[in-house]
Amino acid sequence: MVEAPGRMRRTPILVLLCLFGAFPAFASDDLPRARIVWIDSPPRIDGKLDDEVWQAAPQIGKLTQVQPVQGAEPTQKTEVWIATDGKTLYLAIRCHDTNPELIVANRMLRDDFFFWDDRVTFAFDTFHDRRNGYVFEINPLGGRHDILVEGSSFEGSWDTIWQVETSIDAGGWSVEVAIPFQSLNFDPEGDTWGFNFSRGIRRNNEDMRWSDPYPQRFVSDLGRAGVLEGMRGAEQGLGLEIVPSLTLGYVEEHDEDPVTNIVRHSSKTRVDPSGDVFYKLLPSLTASVTAYTSFDETEADLRQLNLTRFNLFFPEKRKFFLQDALIFDFAELSEPQNRASVLNGKPFFSRRIGVNEGEPVDILVSGKVTGRVDRYKIGVLHSLVDSRAGIAQQNLTVGRIAMNLLGESSLGVIATHGDPDGRVDNTVVGTDFIYRDTNFRSGKALGGTAWYQHSFTQGDALLEEEVTSLRNGDAKQNAYGWTLEYPNDLVNWKLGLRGIEKNFNPELGFVNRRGIRQYDGEYRNRIRRGGWLRTLDTTVSGLVVTDASNKIETGKFSITPVAIATDIGENIEFSYSHHVERPRPNSEVAGDPIAVRSYTFDRGSMRLSTSRNRQVRGQLYLEAGSYYHGHLTSVAPEVEWRPSQHWLFLLHYEFNDIRLPDNRRQRHLVRLRVNVQFTPEASWITLVQYDNDTDSVGINSRLRWIIQDGREFFIVFNQGLDVKGGVHSTRSEPIIKGLWTVRF
Repeated sequence: MVEAPGRMRRTPILVLLCLFGAFPAFASDDLPRARIVWIDSPPRIDGKLDDEVWQAAPQIGKLTQVQPVQGAEPTQKTEVWIATDGKTLYLAIRCHDTNPELIVANRMLRDDFFFWDDRVTFAFDTFHDRRNGYVFEINPLGGRHDILVEGSSFEGSWDTIWQVETSIDAGGWSVEVAIPFQSLNFDPEGDTWGFNFSRGIRRNNEDMRWSDPYPQRFVSDLGRAGVLEGMRGAEQGLGLEIVPSLTLGYVEEHDEDPVTNIVRHSSKTRVDPSGDVFYKLLPSLTASVTAYTSFDETEADLRQLNLTRFNLFFPEKRKFFLQDALIFDFAELSEPQNRASVLNGKPFFSRRIGVNEGEPVDILVSGKVTGRVDRYKIGVLHSLVDSRAGIAQQNLTVGRIAMNLLGESSLGVIATHGDPDGRVDNTVVGTDFIYRDTNFRSGKALGGTAWYQHSFTQGDALLEEEVTSLRNGDAKQNAYGWTLEYPNDLVNWKLGLRGIEKNFNPELGFVNRRGIRQYDGEYRNRIRRGGWLRTLDTTVSGLVVTDASNKIETGKFSITPVAIATDIGENIEFSYSHHVERPRPNSEVAGDPIAVRSYTFDRGSMRLSTSRNRQVRGQLYLEAGSYYHGHLTSVAPEVEWRPSQHWLFLLHYEFNDIRLPDNRRQRHLVRLRVNVQFTPEASWITLVQYDNDTDSVGINSRLRWIIQDGREFFIVFNQGLDVKGGVHSTRSEPIIKGLWTVRF
């Protein structure tokens, strides 16, 4: 019997919809509630908490310890007040500390990871749909981080406009925050927001939380956030934001002809005006346009060594595309904690816009509408990319809509059209169902996804074999998958299946392997202890990838019998993995061709890291064992020194010794980072990278001065060096950029 095309691929979605639909919707009776205080005049944001409003306003309520002792009273007292004048949201936070000399505060850089310091973190679910929102994190030095949240995915490179001031004294530390409502999307008719707050005391790795004090979740998990009442009446003014910018630059390039060895020099001066415009069509819906925008101030990518047969992934860092980026997220395929394994089949990846075969291409104009209306989240993005040799201007479009279902779940569709490389006519359509229940069986969590995509491709990029199969009606342009997970603290497991057919082609997305079926699973068991030993984990995982005929191409079994974490965050773990690989014809491994046959090999590894509380921190990764028909030894040490909160020196080194019967290759990568943090608003970051694959050095030095949020000044210097047979400059580029946000 021949199965109808696509029937099997849609089955997971139907089954999971029926299965998940049987579970009860979310219940919120046990969640804490607080009411915002409305005020006539705003407090002075200076970190002192001496304004009259804070003396008269009620606090949100007490916190509960999450760890080390779940449910216990916190070891230190914390007070939190929330108020608004209708235009701005204000928070005041007092972190009492009986030993203020032990406060850990080593970081000030905007968007640093403040988990390693004493900190406060708060989250707002502005639509109160328990699916998406904003997270803000602050440390005692005034360092701050703003984060977009969508389900279990988050985007930490996103920035918005807000103000923070802190102070440290003999009794602890204090915070004052001002967040303009124009910086947020929200439902103006909603009187309640989801809200949660947590405080971390780093010296004993203590976390406390206002709502949902369970270690299997974080303050960013909005399904169990508390309720903030009294929000109706918030205003955004005209909702218009104009951001003109000007970039001045000089580029000098040196290009050596590989045949004649003649070095050609070229140089040019750049004067690039550009601008962004943001307009709130509704308080919950934003229209954005950028024209002739340069992204020169964006930080450099971290180089990677590739020891696999597949493409590397580099995340999006451009500010315009990060705004409301998670609206376009599909089936949680960008989930950060699983980034290495889940990206295959991603229908939309914004970094494909403005890049042609690895080289930047000017974006003439790009516009989008993003936000939420009633129970729907909506995103439409269109970009016009400049022409280049032999390729006309390209129009690239993506649309996304998802509907809230059940307590915390959603059902959505996505469509993309266009090819950034200008070779084919390409369209992708897809649908996804995301299930989440954070109150499954007394506070436990259960989740899952099911998705299906189909691509339509015509043009020269299709191989003759693929064109023939298309003409015969055997398109094989589908992709599908499902996951089911139990993401909890003591027991955590996940199962998944994925299929990527051989002609599936999302030109605006990301695909690593085609013509495969993938089965994977993972189980982790955790033991929590008191004293210096915080957690003891044991993890088992498996992965099988087959071709369309169910012949195994990749198999991997891994076990981590022991992973230990101490009370101050020092870690050690040991792992073993067994691999089965059968490369396809014309495959390469670590840059060298590999014969088509079955390979079986085993490797062991160890990872050791000291606490980030320490002024000098170290990390070491060791891996050794067989590798295809040879051997691999990998060593990756890293040393970080913070002499004060103003300085950071980080040296990272990766070494891989690959020994195959007919070849031995050693691969090196060195990364040196020097951060000078003058204040939380002024920083100078220099990143120097070298790898012997390219025999080149890249230097990116970036001075950033945040005059105030939305008004910034950059001086950037990029230098490329060729170190083959000497040191030769390949590219020098000094850049000055200023941008100035005006709001109405």
